[in-house]
Amino acid sequence: MISLHFEKISMYPRHEEPCMMAVPFAKGAVSDTTRVSVLDGNVAVPTQTRVTAKWPNGSVKWLLLHFLADLPANSGKAFALSTDRVTAVPAKPVVIEPVNGTFVIRTGAIEAELTAPGGMGLFQSLKRTGFVPTHDVVGPSLRDASEQEYDCEISAEGWRVIEAGPVRCAVEARGKHRGRAKESHWLDFVVRVYAYAGKPWLMIDYQIVNKEPESEQVIHAAQLHVRSAQHIVTSDQLRLGISRAGADRRMKSGSAGERLSCTFTAEVLEKEFIEDQAETFAGTFWADLSDEKQGGITVTLFQALQNCPKSLDVTGEEITVGIIPAGHPITMLQGMAKTHRLFLHVHDGDETLEEVNVRSLQFQLADHPVLESAAFERAGIIESIPGDQTIDWVERGFYRMADGRTKTYGMLYWGDAPDKDYTAQGRGGGDWVWVNNEYDLPHAMMHLYARTGKRRFYDYLMRAAEHWKDVDILHYSPNPLRHQGQVMHSAKHVTGEVKICHEWVEGLLDYYHLTGEASALEAAIGIGDNVRRLLATPRYRGEGGISARESGWALRSLGALYTETHDEKWLQSADQIVDHFEAWKKKYGAWLAPAAGHVVYRSGFMICIAVNSLMRYYRIRPEERIKQMIVDAMEDYVEHCYVKETGMFYYKELPSTQHLHSNPICLESLSYAYEFTGDLKYLEAGRVTFEEAIRFAQGSGKTREISGEALIFWGDSPKKFAQYYYPIFYYYRTILKAEEETGRLQQEFFAGGRRK
Repeated sequence: MISLHFEKISMYPRHEEPCMMAVPFAKGAVSDTTRVSVLDGNVAVPTQTRVTAKWPNGSVKWLLLHFLADLPANSGKAFALSTDRVTAVPAKPVVIEPVNGTFVIRTGAIEAELTAPGGMGLFQSLKRTGFVPTHDVVGPSLRDASEQEYDCEISAEGWRVIEAGPVRCAVEARGKHRGRAKESHWLDFVVRVYAYAGKPWLMIDYQIVNKEPESEQVIHAAQLHVRSAQHIVTSDQLRLGISRAGADRRMKSGSAGERLSCTFTAEVLEKEFIEDQAETFAGTFWADLSDEKQGGITVTLFQALQNCPKSLDVTGEEITVGIIPAGHPITMLQGMAKTHRLFLHVHDGDETLEEVNVRSLQFQLADHPVLESAAFERAGIIESIPGDQTIDWVERGFYRMADGRTKTYGMLYWGDAPDKDYTAQGRGGGDWVWVNNEYDLPHAMMHLYARTGKRRFYDYLMRAAEHWKDVDILHYSPNPLRHQGQVMHSAKHVTGEVKICHEWVEGLLDYYHLTGEASALEAAIGIGDNVRRLLATPRYRGEGGISARESGWALRSLGALYTETHDEKWLQSADQIVDHFEAWKKKYGAWLAPAAGHVVYRSGFMICIAVNSLMRYYRIRPEERIKQMIVDAMEDYVEHCYVKETGMFYYKELPSTQHLHSNPICLESLSYAYEFTGDLKYLEAGRVTFEEAIRFAQGSGKTREISGEALIFWGDSPKKFAQYYYPIFYYYRTILKAEEETGRLQQEFFAGGRRK
């Protein structure tokens, strides 16, 4: 049995609430997924399973579960996961059936007939089961600078079934937007529709993708319309709601002939009180159009405030959903994408204002089960520290680093943040330089979430990964050395270079396991393919011609992709890097990088990146030469880069760059050297760096500023947590183990802070 727990959220009870979770398993633990069930007490609840990763022997490594949970009002609740109970199915399963060249989704509460291949919009009809449609869902559509309208046109391939139920159904279609006035097409799209057993609502992810040949495209509006059906003409009840934390509940009702509207922009939000960790929750934004006798429909924009600008306008005839509001154009550079999430709730005519609002809030802050951390440890996903051995000031430092990052509201910025230092260095040419998930923030958050079970760390991971796979990756480029690549930190996200030292994949793979969204896996594989194309260029062929940092990060990504897919092509490219490291060391006696045309020097930070990536390769292929390379590199690093009288390492070997460097990435490398040799000198050399990294972690920032379409809440650069967390954690864990084994480190390492 595996324990899972829901924390207290809603003050209302939820019956058979759709929930999602991902569970990792140790090699060989689970092979038969038909005997996996979520248990409420001793009762198996309806559960749907899907394998997202396997071990080399074919057993399940990651299992995605959708299940229906009865959750109490104003209280948490414990469940369990059994791997020895026949999986239960819902009383009213969601089904998808082929009809007239397309599909119909039936949840038991609603029916959605999807648009046929070559058709416009998403739905031919959407209605309550047993009723006629009360409203038509039209679009989405785009508008350009010339006021030309473009409707989304489903491609000839039509819809692809991703999940067929019985708890959740998911389908996907692709296409381009077709002009109404002339036979032209503009901007690609991908749309996914999700439906749930017994439930009267759908979730829609609508991704706009810029694969146009020009350098940028300006979208002057993107809209979805919900219109009263012809037999109703005018709905007698229109409602609009903005519900925020605390007592801020600006809900309005109107009647035929009236209009309700609201637009969120960065300028509006700058003046609002915001105290939530907004990756988790910032309120809701919805509009409703209904007829007392026939029923109605509510549209909720997911995280509308964070993804501003957004708007809603409702009259007796229609709801206009401003995915990109008219009057607030958005510029998308070539290769960019952006996903917009909406919820459509089809209900009967007596749904109250409060009931509509509560359901909308539930969409925004869904119930999320948390696994016991031991499950991640048993599966080898994380290394844990027993609760009775943790050190309170170290744990506080982790929390402050995770929470104290700079965060940004704005459609193309949410999930990312600018870096003040990079900007001050002039790297953006006067514009803010965006971090672009440098050092893989989602993967660091995944480890912290798995260790602690704190919901907000999960949400930090989700938002950063969603931004990354949309905005920071080139979904299209005519240059094969940029196509599919992750762009390094730059102005406007995608104006920078694509280099193998700034391409990561592990956080995207984490996101894929946690959600089942194949777009994240596809993005990770695309990045890997880009790395392989770059490795084939002359730049990466000569010993010492590049820094250890560049090929070190590439090695880490290639190893992660091999572990995920078991495809040997990733290891073939990784082998090239490892052989390169070996030849490089033989040529210079150490990993030395070129500088100023006449010097080769040690860059400790970059050497440690290479060591940390080599260790991941060693876990795949435990060869003696890899172990020796790691030990030799760290012996050389401590001998030449450690400034003994300060207890710290310098930045680079050149006299012009020999200032002290407090970056803790070396702590992970020193830990590996200790594990291979048992020599405490490696851990002792990292003590001051460890202590300073934790003690100087800052809390959440208080200042905010508007920059164009972005509202920035200042804190530390996001790259700091992404880069610092795991090396500090691994060293922390290693010194605790070393103390237990030797008894020699306690006085030095723990005098500055008490144990829990």
